[in-house]
Amino acid sequence: MAFVRSSVLSLSLLAALSSGCKKRFDVGDNVLVEWEKNVYPAVILETQGPTKFKVHYQGYDPIWDEVVPRDRVKSHIEGTVVHPEPPQKVRAKALAAAQTNIYKIGDRVRVEWHSTMYPAVIVGIVGQERYRIHFEGYGDEWDDTVGLARIQPR
Repeated sequence: MAFVRSSVLSLSLLAALSSGCKKRFDVGDNVLVEWEKNVYPAVILETQGPTKFKVHYQGYDPIWDEVVPRDRVKSHIEGTVVHPEPPQKVRAKALAAAQTNIYKIGDRVRVEWHSTMYPAVIVGIVGQERYRIHFEGYGDEWDDTVGLARIQPR
């Protein structure tokens, strides 16, 4: 009887340890995802089975959302994350958009956030009339990607 109890305990412990090796990722989790040979912060939008996730890269237009395999999801985000430079394909699209967009990098604007206008500066161009902005007087964690509907000239 002691041998059976010991074997069951050993199997339970082994199962617990082996299941702990794989991190669990769920919808809404903030994670780091390998994208174009770098690691970017993203949020899981949906799961597509146990090995695929649809993700949205934080600070990027939804056109870059994609379904990724489990092995590209590296970890949960803990603490502050430094955003790497945008991938080449994003920079190329932004460069093309910059030729015709109304605002340019460095332009001072006012941006709507929750029905209030705040002073901001354009710090990046992410697409056709889509901008990365920095709210003046606030930390980088408040930077946002916005379209023309939320921007006014100063």
